[in-house]
Amino acid sequence: MKVSFFTFILFSIFGYSQNTLKAIVVDNVDNSPLEFVGIFNTEDHTVTNEDGRFQFSSSLDSITIYLVGYDKIRTTFQKVSDTVYLNKSVLKLNEVTVTNQKTLWQKIGDSIRSNYPIYPYKERFFLRGVLRYNGEITRIQDIQGKLERRTLLYTKDIVPSTKDFKVELTNMRKVGLAKDENQVYFIFETFYELFMNFTPINATGDAFNLTESTFENERKTKLGFHTKPEFINEEVKGHYIINNTNNAIERIYMTIRYKNNPYNKDGDTRFRTVTIEKEMALSKSSNTNKYYLANAKYEVKVEITDDQNSYTSFYDVSFILTTTDNEGSFEVKKNVNATKDLFKINYPYDQNFWKGQNQLLLTEEMSNFIENAQDPNNEFKVKSNIKN
Repeated sequence: MKVSFFTFILFSIFGYSQNTLKAIVVDNVDNSPLEFVGIFNTEDHTVTNEDGRFQFSSSLDSITIYLVGYDKIRTTFQKVSDTVYLNKSVLKLNEVTVTNQKTLWQKIGDSIRSNYPIYPYKERFFLRGVLRYNGEITRIQDIQGKLERRTLLYTKDIVPSTKDFKVELTNMRKVGLAKDENQVYFIFETFYELFMNFTPINATGDAFNLTESTFENERKTKLGFHTKPEFINEEVKGHYIINNTNNAIERIYMTIRYKNNPYNKDGDTRFRTVTIEKEMALSKSSNTNKYYLANAKYEVKVEITDDQNSYTSFYDVSFILTTTDNEGSFEVKKNVNATKDLFKINYPYDQNFWKGQNQLLLTEEMSNFIENAQDPNNEFKVKSNIKN
């Protein structure tokens, strides 16, 4: 059986240099680890994993540590300790109902071509996919590669095509169960679907209530959106972070909650999407003054059962994508089909590379899963490119 789902998307950075730092980022109040914290400077960036841990390398000494809702830290490699404490922002935003959102979005629209690359360019990426079945990890896939894309954003003059993305894999690590206990195979997204789904979306139409507030001394605007109450079957909410100087969208957060979503069928299997959570961060390059998708994340929860309702299970899939070397001059030699299920892609495992890979660290849980999945006594069939 096969299960598909509606998804969005996500990109990573690779920098090798003389300065290297390894640490954990936590909340200053309760010491809880913080995931998806941006660690960056003008040349390199990475994000923290689920454990709040990161390893960052750069030829520059400067470091910025930032997560929306927390105070930004600007420092240097030498000044960062093993544990970084982030303070929640004490600024209280006075939200008001938006009455001129068309004017705001007109400014954003007028600035698109000056803010984003609406033309072909190349970049390097790192992609991590993790699948959980009833809370337990059942699949991990890490992919490093090069990407040549037609454009970052699609305008009314650019019609999307499956040929818009040319992908060259350079490294891959995958370990996962072929099927679950009910003989169901969960379909991963394709490169094309992922890259297309992680583009800024307009959630400011008649279906939404909007609120607007400013912060960082009025340098940025938080534009919140929430579907109106009459949309009883689907709740969409989130926000945009907009730079008031150049009207660029710098961050997007969105959640979608489906209510009474109908089931799809595949043989005796029935499945439906329950929730989607999506976050994207766009960063401005000092070389081109354009914004690129620096990192992105999405999580999707899918409910599965059968015609007899003899069981109810849940899949949780997440992807994290980071990019670097945007508008690089390197060559991209296509060696993979961008419309193929990611987990069905085959590529050899390079032990030396994965021992040294440090831009998105494995959590302890992930490391344990990879080790246990290689056990030849495992009762489930495992698909992996890792050779013992």
